[in-house]
Amino acid sequence: MGNTCIICHMMIIEGLKETCPNDHPVHGSCLMEWLIKSNTCPLCSEPYAPEVLLRFEDYVEQKNQEKINELKNQIKAEQMGEVNKVTDKVIFLKSMEKIEHLVENQEYNLALEKLDSLGDFPLTSYKGQQIFFLKGKINFFRERFDLAINQLFRLVKEKFDFPEGFLYLGKSYEALGLTDKAKWAYERAKY
Repeated sequence: MGNTCIICHMMIIEGLKETCPNDHPVHGSCLMEWLIKSNTCPLCSEPYAPEVLLRFEDYVEQKNQEKINELKNQIKAEQMGEVNKVTDKVIFLKSMEKIEHLVENQEYNLALEKLDSLGDFPLTSYKGQQIFFLKGKINFFRERFDLAINQLFRLVKEKFDFPEGFLYLGKSYEALGLTDKAKWAYERAKY
């Protein structure tokens, strides 16, 4: 009966095996993969002889270099992801700045078009909250108080600590003569 490999437990043909100092048999191909992880026998933890390690040195170095390259590529991809996130935020903030400028110049319809062109973002996200706030603010300035209330109320319901949202909500309620609701909103608008 022949020996079995201590790594894969398959039969070993005599003459095609490697052994540790304690004579534990292993396939050469199994040992190549094992040496990537450890230079010691998987069964007894004795180090393999230098001549055994030397025979597989090129393969182990190649595999280790592949791992290093893979990690470098992974790190590079993660860094690019972070750069893309920052770039996306800068583009969004620049867009919001341009839209604020349109609002200051009373170009409300164009400002709303620009807001709509930014896309749909959930109200739970920073972008979604900023867009809802600006839409509510613009509708307040357009004297579309019903729309302003709808958008601003949804905003402050999601993000309770948005003082400017409460301020314009209060102003919209006040414009419609709803003084109790305006008072409620103004109380929450305090900075």
